[in-house]
This record gives sequence, structure tokens and C-alpha cells, in this order.
Amino acid sequence: MVTTKCKKFKGEIENYLRNGKNNFDVKIDRAFCSLKFKTWLCKSNIVKKDGYPASHVLLILFILPLLRLKTVNSFCNKKWHQWSVAGKDTFYRFKIRAYRWRSLLYKVMQEISNQLQFDQAPGEDTYFIIDDTAIPKRGKLMENVSYIYDHSIGRSILGFCIVSLGLFTGSGYYPLDFSYWVSNRRHQKSPIVNAGDSRSISGQMSHEALHCTKLDLALRMIERAVSNGLQAGYVLFDSWYAWPSFIQATRKIKKELHVICRLKDSKVLYEYKGKKYRLSALYQQVKKELSKSKRTGLLLKRVTVIMSGEPIIIVFVKGYNEPEETEVKGKKKKKEPKWVAFLSTNTSLQAATVIKKYTKRWACEVFFKESKQLLSLGKDASNSFQSQVCATTISFMRYAVINYLNEKEHNMGVGSLFEELADETAAFTYAHRIWQFFKGLFEISFSKIFELFEIEDDFLTFFDTLNQSVSRLAPIQGCET
Repeated sequence: MVTTKCKKFKGEIENYLRNGKNNFDVKIDRAFCSLKFKTWLCKSNIVKKDGYPASHVLLILFILPLLRLKTVNSFCNKKWHQWSVAGKDTFYRFKIRAYRWRSLLYKVMQEISNQLQFDQAPGEDTYFIIDDTAIPKRGKLMENVSYIYDHSIGRSILGFCIVSLGLFTGSGYYPLDFSYWVSNRRHQKSPIVNAGDSRSISGQMSHEALHCTKLDLALRMIERAVSNGLQAGYVLFDSWYAWPSFIQATRKIKKELHVICRLKDSKVLYEYKGKKYRLSALYQQVKKELSKSKRTGLLLKRVTVIMSGEPIIIVFVKGYNEPEETEVKGKKKKKEPKWVAFLSTNTSLQAATVIKKYTKRWACEVFFKESKQLLSLGKDASNSFQSQVCATTISFMRYAVINYLNEKEHNMGVGSLFEELADETAAFTYAHRIWQFFKGLFEISFSKIFELFEIEDDFLTFFDTLNQSVSRLAPIQGCET
């Protein structure tokens, strides 16, 4: 049960996609054109010297989940030539190439930011959100796969950890950047670690994953986002990242960038009224002063303290529970602590405001859930680490483009865009199959009629005219790209 009155972040992608009227392939194709994907592919040096253009291959990989397909092999076996006649090797070679995927993701996000005017949003309402998620893998022979601890299930799994940075604008969440992190615990059958060279494109991600901590990766992503012109007023993260050194380093990136995070009871000392306390000891000093907030319905106490020589505020809360996207009947409820604490480097904020702002962090949890369930995040089965990086980048871009389409068309949260596009895909697929059936029937009929009446003209000329006329219908049209 959520005891705060803040807005709950719902899985809007499913709802928006369910109610669409236009063909999904045309929507995505137009989005690729309006967001200048071909231009940004060239400027990121993601080009092919021969064969199919990079933009065409990327588009097909982009729409696979919308076709309800899990793999490239499934797409090629369907022989849906209205989208592409490329063989599976074309896509496999594209995915394992060492391209500048991070550069492409930032260029696309800059274009989305310009078109949706993110810079016009008040700094108080824009947030960088740092979080990580576990990506389980079954393949023991994958490059750089390791055992990592998954907090959602409470045990270690074989796979990867993805540290991500997103931008929440109040109307939508947009993933900006990500980095892989791997541990030293490896399966005995796993290949030798590919350390990589940080100076090369192909080795940069591998080098970061093996030589940087999650805190280092998060800090680098914030620096890159700011240097690429993406702005926010706050950085939000959970208690795992709430270390004084990380908070100080974040504040040094940009003076106007403040931090709001949840705290954990560690050995960190906070100076209060001339004395230093650990978090739990500080709570004991002020717990009698907690009072009920009319805005949140929670018991709150705001305290100004000194941490590492800088004034900050800590808000102690009783009755706070993390938002829940959905309630699962029969699921054992997570035991919530009796009290929690939040930190803000902006000392002008009221206690209730700090809580309200922190709850925006839940948008990242929704992003991870929907991307894994709907947009194939972490589903790539290739043993190549470069292929994993490519697949993750495309999953992030899917979410961003779907949000972009929703804001442009409906102006309302993320929406049910995935289900809408997926339903349109099903309608298109059935229409195409029906026409294939009738096309075969007409072909046989024409041949028999011309043979019966001894007509010397080539019946294929009439058949091609009929085929072209029917192909102009919206449900039969292929992708314009």
C-alpha cells in the first residue's frame, strides 16, 4: 500500500500502443526521418560500405519486438519481404561491429530534446535518475559474463549489471546512457575476460565494465550528459549510491545540480548541534519531533546537518513505502523499515517537497520493467559483448522513440504505445497473409482462364496491375524506409 499521495508511475507504454490507428511501420519510419537517424548514423560513423544501408538494418532490428519476434532468425524465417529481404548474416555482422553506439544514442536524445524543448522545462521539474538492473544470462560462454547479485530476488545470478542514466521531464522518462558492470566471480566455463582498450571503440565498454566501480560509471555518465547539453535540476538515486564522496563529486560537475537520495544506516557521520552521529543515532535524537504532514500524510522531521563540511538536510519519515506499479495477489509483501531517511543538498526544500521529488525516481523502475517485458532489453543471446552493447542501445532507443511519439501525438505520459504498435503489427500480418492466399488463388485462376480460352496475352501483366493496386492499401503497405 502506498501511503504517500504522490502520483504513481504506471506502465504507460502498454496503454498508448493499444489505441493506434496508423500502421506502426509508417509511424516508426516517420520517426526515423523526423529524428534524422540517417544523419546521426553517419556522424557517429555507423555506416556500411556495401550491402544494405545501416539505417535499413537498424530499422529492422528496431521493430522486431513490435512484430512479436524474439530473434533475427525468426524474422528471416518468416520471409516478410515487405520489410526486408536481407539474410540473417547481414544483421549478425551489423550487431558485432564495434560502432559508436553511445554517440548515436546521445545524438538521437539531443534531437528529441530539441524537438520537445526539454530546455524550456523548469530545472525544478527535471531530474537525472541513476539506477542499475541485473540482466540474467544462461550462456556461460558469453564474453565478460559474471555472477552478480540481484536485489530483486535476493541471490546471485549469472549475467550482466547495467548502470543507467535517464532524464525525467515530468511528462516522460528518457534513457540517456548506460554502462556494463561485471564482477570478478566468473563461471569456470566462461572464456577469458576481454579487458579491452579504453582508447578504442571496441574496448571502451569492456574496459569500463572491468575496471570501474558502479559509482565511477554513474559519475562519468552524468558528466557526459551535461557535456552533451542535457540539463536537469536534480540527480536522484537510491541508498546504494548514497556515499558522501559520490554526492560531492556530483555537485562538482555543475553548481546548480543538486542531489536527492535515500540514505542507509552506515558508518557515515553527520554533524548536528556540534556533535557527530550515525544516521540511526541521529534519528533517536529527533524521533520525538516527528509531525504529520498534510501534503503526504506521513510523519516527517526535517533536520539540517553538516556532511563533509557542507550543509545538507535530512528528512526522517515514518510510514513511507515505495510505490508499487501493480499489486500481485498472493505475493508476500516486502517488510518495510519502521523509518527511512532522505538527503537533499538543496537546503531550501521543505520536507514534503523532498519526498515528492524523490518519488520521481520510480520512473526508472518502470522503464526497466517495461523494457525487459516489451522491448527486449537483455534478451540478446549472442556470445559477443559488442552484440550485447548494440542490443541494449537499440532497446534504450526504442523506449525513447516510443515516448517521443506519444508526446508528439497525444501529449500524455508514456502511454500504451507498445501494445498499440504490436496490435497494428498483428493486423498488418493477417492482412498480408490473406492477400498472399488470394494472390495465389488469382494466379492459378488467371492461368486457367487464359489457357481455357486460348488467350495469347501474358496474364502476368494483368496480375501485376492487380497486385500493385492492392499493395497501395494501408494494411498491405511495407515500410517506406
